[in-house]
Amino acid sequence: MFSSSSLSKVNSDQTKFIQERIAGVEKHFAQICSALGAYTRKTAKLRDKGDEVSQTLMDYGEVENLNKSLRSALCETADTLAAVQDYRNVEVQRLETRVVGEISLYGGICKTAREELKRSFDTRQQEMNHRRNLEKTKMRHPQNRQHIVIAETKLQKATLEARRACENLEEQMDQFEQRKVADLKKVLREFIQTELAFHAKALELYTKAYNQISNIEEEEDLEAFRNARDVFDAEFRNALKGDAVARAEVLGAGKGSPLSPVITSSQEKKDSHRKQNMKKSMEKLQVEDYEEVTGSTSSEDD
Repeated sequence: MFSSSSLSKVNSDQTKFIQERIAGVEKHFAQICSALGAYTRKTAKLRDKGDEVSQTLMDYGEVENLNKSLRSALCETADTLAAVQDYRNVEVQRLETRVVGEISLYGGICKTAREELKRSFDTRQQEMNHRRNLEKTKMRHPQNRQHIVIAETKLQKATLEARRACENLEEQMDQFEQRKVADLKKVLREFIQTELAFHAKALELYTKAYNQISNIEEEEDLEAFRNARDVFDAEFRNALKGDAVARAEVLGAGKGSPLSPVITSSQEKKDSHRKQNMKKSMEKLQVEDYEEVTGSTSSEDD
């Protein structure tokens, strides 16, 4: 028969073993949860940045009126990249609920297991206290049968409760260990399946986007630009063949033209100065033209 000291040591060793198992699960599951949570947040940020890329391409495509193939490719690619981010959003939601959400439950599960261990330890500790009390009673009052019977009755009751607590603890710890393995397996499989599903769809969409970009016809778009430029140049040359006033107007016609950069100054004083110089130039041109016309008329009269 085991003595009280030997039973106490066995009880302490078993409790320490179970405590270490619970602490290990709590520590490593918390680290896994933290890492998966950080991964999910990074994926959400990548989704947001992908939306920004899609929107910038769409903004350019909507205002590009000259290069038709570029406009079409930009708008179509923007839609495809936006679809990628839609699937990435589904990925984020699944990671949050089915991966991070599931494994984060182990904070509470470990706490419950630790409380169950404490209850079992306290019950067995009470049993050992009653056992010591019975041993002391037998030593101090070997002839006092009444005290010995009372002590034995208390010990029997404590032993029964301790046995029940021990059986319950063993069952709880078996369930804890089994659930831990099953849940971790489930979470990791869900994580990998979620990633596989997203990347498979993303590969399909990125391939589509690559082909859409490949449809850009550089030569056609360049030809469209050249045609527009030639029209502008022709109008410019025709205008230069007119009188001096028309030439002066053409020289200033670039301001506001959709095919040339518009350079504006924030200094009103400089704007006023330029207008005055332009007015003087026009007056000078009109005087020179008048002199030319007058000179020609005089020569013909002679």
